[in-house]
Amino acid sequence: MKLLVIIVSNEFNKSDCDNIEVLNSYLCCLPDTLVNYCGISNQDDFHNFEDIISFNYKVINSKRQLSKICDFITDNKSTLDYDWFIKFRSDSKLLEPINFELLSDNAINARARQYHGPKKLNYGLSTGGPGCWESIKDCSYQPDETNIIMDDQFFIFHNNIIQLNAFDKIPNNLYIENEWTHSRYWVSRKIPLNVIGINMLLTKYMSYSGDLNICLILET
Repeated sequence: MKLLVIIVSNEFNKSDCDNIEVLNSYLCCLPDTLVNYCGISNQDDFHNFEDIISFNYKVINSKRQLSKICDFITDNKSTLDYDWFIKFRSDSKLLEPINFELLSDNAINARARQYHGPKKLNYGLSTGGPGCWESIKDCSYQPDETNIIMDDQFFIFHNNIIQLNAFDKIPNNLYIENEWTHSRYWVSRKIPLNVIGINMLLTKYMSYSGDLNICLILET
């Protein structure tokens, strides 16, 4: 398997080095996997992470997150010979490895920001976990999936999704590129959304993943 990790941020801060070390340690343990890295930052600060990883691509792009990754993929689409891609924000820390066998190769795989549907997942929400500054909003059990808004901090996709034009360049630099923007953009391009559990921490706010449609019972 060939994997490209795209680290996207407005700056590559040395305070996030531990997050990069943890990510790299998990990915280096994947069997029969070649891991390469792409860095996309507002400025030439890639050296802050280069004691830990080597960048195969270094891109300076001052646009917002979705435009950054769409620009990169569009500009390099014909030469991106990878099976899987991870979009990673450098102020995120993985707390468990990713099980690639559970991923859909025909969808965007991520936690949910909002969700109505039948899935029950540990770590399936980007809100509601310990330290989260936001409560769980608009997430509930329903027989059918509706109103899915995907987390934009960490998502995984197969090369199949690139070939379906999921990341073609956005014509205009959008003013807001939050989770709703990402999800509306993918839905408009008929890209399926697959909610998965990812045990991770947003270190900037010390906010952990929440659980999706799971009621935790604390035993005393």
